[in-house]
Formats: sequence, C-alpha cells, structure tokens
Amino acid sequence: MVGITLFIAGFFAFPSSHILFTFLQRYIFPGLSYVDRFSISTRFVSALQALGASLVGLKVVFTSTDIMLHRQPILTLYACFGLSYFYYDVVVMFIGTYLEEKQEDPQRDIYHIWTKFCKKKKLIVLHHLLLPLIGFPAVTVWRKEKGDFFVACVYLNEMSTPFLSLKAVLEKFEMRKSILYVTNGVLLATMFLFCRVLVYPYMYWCYAQYANIPFLQTPLKVPLFCNSFCFLLFSVQLYWFLIIVRGVLRFFKPSPKLQQKPVSNVNGENGFLHKSD
Repeated sequence: MVGITLFIAGFFAFPSSHILFTFLQRYIFPGLSYVDRFSISTRFVSALQALGASLVGLKVVFTSTDIMLHRQPILTLYACFGLSYFYYDVVVMFIGTYLEEKQEDPQRDIYHIWTKFCKKKKLIVLHHLLLPLIGFPAVTVWRKEKGDFFVACVYLNEMSTPFLSLKAVLEKFEMRKSILYVTNGVLLATMFLFCRVLVYPYMYWCYAQYANIPFLQTPLKVPLFCNSFCFLLFSVQLYWFLIIVRGVLRFFKPSPKLQQKPVSNVNGENGFLHKSD
C-alpha cells in the first residue's frame, strides 16, 4: 500500500514541479519563449529526480554494514516514488519536441513530429519503457531482499545527470565559452568517470572483499544475468565518457577548423547522451 501511495505521489510530483518551474521562469527569465522555458523545466525536473536518487544511493552505500544482507527500506521506497518519473519523462520529452517542431514550422503534422521524436530519442524512450518493466521488479522482488548496496551503487549513476542538465541549460543561453560552462564540463567528466564508469569495477571489488576471493575471479562467482547487465551498462557508459572527454579536450585545444563548431555535438538529456542533428 505504501508503494502504491508513493507511486501516485511521484505521478503528481514530477509534472507539478515542471508546471510550477515553467510558470516561475516567466519572472526569472522574462525574455525566454515558452518553448525555452518548457525545455529548461524538463532539465530542472530531471536534475531534481537525479538528486533524489543520488542522495538515497549515497545514504545506502555509506551506511551498509553488510553489502549483501543489510536491508534499507528507503531504497525500495524511492524506487516506488521514482517509477512514475519514467512515464512522465517520455510524455514531457514528446511535448517538448512537439513545441520545438511547431515553433520551427507550424505546418508540421503530429505524425512527422512523432516519427522524428522516436528516431532522435529512441535510446531514451526504450530505456524509459524497459526499466519499469525489468528494473523495477528486479529492485523490489527478483533480488530476494539481497544486495541493497549494489542497487545503491547503480543509483549513483544519477550523480552526473545534474551536470548534463546544466550543460544543456548553459547552451540554451549560448554560454559555451563561459568559465561556468568549462567548469561544469570538467565536473561532468569527473562525475561521469567515478559514478558511471568506475562504479562497476568498484562493485566487483567490494564483492571480492566480501567473499574473500581474488578480484579477477569475481565474475565467475556472480550470476550470469548480473555480469551481463553490468557489462552492458559499463560498455555504454565508457563509450559516452570517452566522448565527453573528447569534447572537453576539444575546448582546451581548439584548431582553426574546430573553432567554427560547438565544443561538442553531444547533448545530455535525463542522464543520457545523444548526438545532435
């Protein structure tokens, strides 16, 4: 019953936060169009959700006394609350795309916009549709009340999302050459490295210490599903980390040819990266 209540609370909290911040921006950024305010609000709610997940993850990671058996209900409770975010986010991303396309060309029909949306953001949409179907039952049921510590480590992936959101907002204000943008880029790369890349070998190292086995033997003692899941996530995160680093280095070592282009043609959205058209 508590889980259902939290799901309903999140179902109202995320869109309400978006509506409220979009309204407040009329006074904070009076010169912005509604489309831009809507886009910034999407980033704001994304960062807000990521902050919540990160705080829960940090709390569990630093207070676990047994990485396999120590149960901390806050982990599952937040999963129930945050579940509705994925449904909200798919809807709000499509609305944002619809507004941008209509602003560019009022004659574009909804089928054209929907097709472009699915093509451009298929990875994010796929993630948001599959995670509630697979990730949520894995967190709440399938793991049989074991491994809260490791689930919390995955929650820490979200620690880089606020920096991705800030990157997009700064680009909206054409601040690519500002010190804030550069600083945020360096922090983004750092957080991405520790929270989305190194966190996976760290989990294996923790289990090796827990089971008193050599680190290189850890994959042999871990279920195939866990190995496959971690390897897939690690590979994707490593790929995007290299792209982020390339973007940061490109800023510090610009060539005459690259000076005509943005620092990076990779945009962050809701914890993901995609190449802009």
